[in-house]
Amino acid sequence: MSMNSFNEYGIKEPLFHEISSGFKVILYNERINNTEKGTVEKTVEKTVEKTVEKIIKIIIDNPHITQAELIKMTGLTRRGIEWNLSKLKSEGILERIGPDRGGHWKVNE
Repeated sequence: MSMNSFNEYGIKEPLFHEISSGFKVILYNERINNTEKGTVEKTVEKTVEKTVEKIIKIIIDNPHITQAELIKMTGLTRRGIEWNLSKLKSEGILERIGPDRGGHWKVNE
C-alpha cells in the first residue's frame, strides 16, 4: 500500500514521529455519513527492535538481571515482562536456573 492509497480512500495520510524507543505512527480513519462526521485517531507505537529481541539481548548482557530491572530497561509493565518471560520459557528459548532470588537466566539459541 502506498501513501497515495490513503488519498484514494479519502483518508488523511499517517503521521510519523521519532520517539526514544523507535517511532510513533498516527493513523486517521475518517468516517463520513449523512448524520455524523468525525475523525477517529489511532496511535500505534512501534519499537525499532521487537520486544522479545530486546529482552533476550538484555538477558544475554546480564543473566542475573531481575524482573524489576527488565521493567525499567524496557518500559514494559510488570505483567508485560511476566507475559514475555513466560512465553520465552514455554518456547524453550529462555530458562531460569536456580531460585527466583539468586538464580540466573539462560538463553537457549
